[in-house]
Amino acid sequence: MSFKTSTNKKFIVKNLALILFLLVTLNTFCQSFESRSTDVKIQRLSFLIEQMYVEDVDQNKIQKDLVLGMFNYLRPMVLYQNDSVFKLLGLEPSKEVALGFTISFKKGKILVDSVFNGTGAHISKIQKKDQIISIDNNNLNKVYYYSDFISISNGEENSECLVKLKRNKDTLSLRVNRKKVSNLNLIPIPNNETKKTINNYTKAIKLFDLIYPDSISNSKITEYGIRYMLEQLDPHSTYISLKDIHDMNAPLKGSFTGVGIRFQIFKDTVLIVQAIPGGPSEKVGLMAGDKIIKIKDEVVAGIGIKNIGVRDRLLGDKGTKVKMEVIRGNNLKILDFEITRDKIPIYSVDASYMVNKNTGYIKLNNFSSTSLSEIRKAVFKLKNNGMQNLILDLQNNGGGYLKTAVDLSDEMLPGYKKIVSTKGRKFPEKTYEGNSTGLIETGKIIILVNESSASASEIVSGAIQDWDRGLIVGRRTFGKGLVQKPIQLPDGTQVRITTSKYYTPSGRCIQKPYKNGSMAYREEKYSRFKSGESFNKDSIKNNKDEEYLTLLKNRKVYGGGGIVPDYFVPLDTSGTSAYFSKLIRKGIFNQFALYWVNKNRKKLEKKYSNFEKYLIEFDSKSVLNELIIFAEEEGLEFNKKQFKEAEKTIEIRLKANIAQDLFDYKKFYQVINELNAPLQKSLKIIENDNAFYNLAN
Repeated sequence: MSFKTSTNKKFIVKNLALILFLLVTLNTFCQSFESRSTDVKIQRLSFLIEQMYVEDVDQNKIQKDLVLGMFNYLRPMVLYQNDSVFKLLGLEPSKEVALGFTISFKKGKILVDSVFNGTGAHISKIQKKDQIISIDNNNLNKVYYYSDFISISNGEENSECLVKLKRNKDTLSLRVNRKKVSNLNLIPIPNNETKKTINNYTKAIKLFDLIYPDSISNSKITEYGIRYMLEQLDPHSTYISLKDIHDMNAPLKGSFTGVGIRFQIFKDTVLIVQAIPGGPSEKVGLMAGDKIIKIKDEVVAGIGIKNIGVRDRLLGDKGTKVKMEVIRGNNLKILDFEITRDKIPIYSVDASYMVNKNTGYIKLNNFSSTSLSEIRKAVFKLKNNGMQNLILDLQNNGGGYLKTAVDLSDEMLPGYKKIVSTKGRKFPEKTYEGNSTGLIETGKIIILVNESSASASEIVSGAIQDWDRGLIVGRRTFGKGLVQKPIQLPDGTQVRITTSKYYTPSGRCIQKPYKNGSMAYREEKYSRFKSGESFNKDSIKNNKDEEYLTLLKNRKVYGGGGIVPDYFVPLDTSGTSAYFSKLIRKGIFNQFALYWVNKNRKKLEKKYSNFEKYLIEFDSKSVLNELIIFAEEEGLEFNKKQFKEAEKTIEIRLKANIAQDLFDYKKFYQVINELNAPLQKSLKIIENDNAFYNLAN
């Protein structure tokens, strides 16, 4: 018995050792395979950039930016390493010396994350959670990455700097010496130093494999490196992970696969806002106001589920089934549904209706593969209702497919017309022309734009303006004149590389400068508020070196910074207040409208049998007190003065949200457009033949 036990123990120990050996070998093999896989991915991407990018590229800089991106993903603790790490990898430590603390970014603040013993920061009594405001008068407001912070904070050994920080409610200024620490040195990342840095992917991945052997995968850190590297090229070259590909492509393709509902989470309950017409949920009888209790036998009510959790459970492959349990109205009886997932359309036309007896209005939210057919369908319907003129609303439309923009322009431009051309470093000029007979070639056209109208919106606006076909009304557009080409990488992920610039028919490229980095580029549209441009056309700084003439009436137009409208409409801040803004930001309008409609749905449906009746007769004033009480229950204190300042706006917004839940989401715009200042201005212009046909200059 004893002999058997001893033998079994030996057998177990021997097999455990074998299992451990196999696990270590497998782990090493997986790491090696992953390293080779990511290495191939980087080689492929470097080749694509060299062959396709719109401008000349410096491959050394690309590699350095890739390393910085990888470093920025890690905790900054990686900057400090034991001497043994440098010996093992054959690296020379950085000649610079750090202040001795690491940081984290939190809600726009730079906070001290940890302090190293014996460093200048430790001696100067810098503490964890201190907020760093400036270093040697270098304001840190524009610092977004660890590498940017290190460029400012590191320096020569024994040099001193002034660190300004906030601690609780106090502001302190401390003198900090850059002091070396025994047995610790800095990794030579390639931002300050020019020689002997870790300046390529192969060296960097070896280092991070050594420091983080298990906690960070090569694929994940490589993705972060790619994102940062592409961002340094230009603001529109992007990387898309496998997880993000579906979500990003669905709006452009015009569909996704799911059950076909619009939902909202209200007080920890998933409420159906709308069963999409013709979708699988509508077919089985799900209705607006139904409360979802279970999805696939899993309770989703009262557990704190988020929107993404609901979507993950409802989306799936076409033809697969999902079971759902719901409660309808005040009846606590549970209703069972089985829904077969199908293709669900995503509509790019948010609204289309007649704004007066002869003018139609269409709001387009993006340029997808289905946009043109949606617009044609809307135009046919509007023409049947007497439309002679069209107002096309491209406000906040960030773009989409170039081909869709060309086809839409062709619908409005009579005869043969050049619409846009593209040209890049490796790509010859390609001209896109229109010569089809369109549905909107006659009558007045006005296009509404603002600072968030970009890309394809600017192609359409530029073509209409250059050919003097119609008027552009609103505020200067975003200024995106770069074209991206989507390319799949070996692992199925995708990059969109900027390959060309596009030019309007008059020859102007409307791309605004991006030499100060992606953050400054994106923030530029918000700076227009501070500069006064959002309120006064005279504050627009046209690029005199990019002056062109329209093709029929020889009006001056400008490139290098978006499309400047023919008629400027300032941003309207009247009728708003801090209280109104909080009602929107906290989602109270949406939540209250859904709650109130569900509570009164039968009575409302009986009283307002159609939207036209609702639009004329419904007065949201009678509901305002309930909104105020609801908001207070959600933690928003009532402010009478601020309420009065925005009372009319609050009434209209509330009426729009109720219309959305009682009828469908498109009716929201038909109500809220009473507040659409560019639209209201356009209605006056379109009635004045002199104002329209003379065009603005």
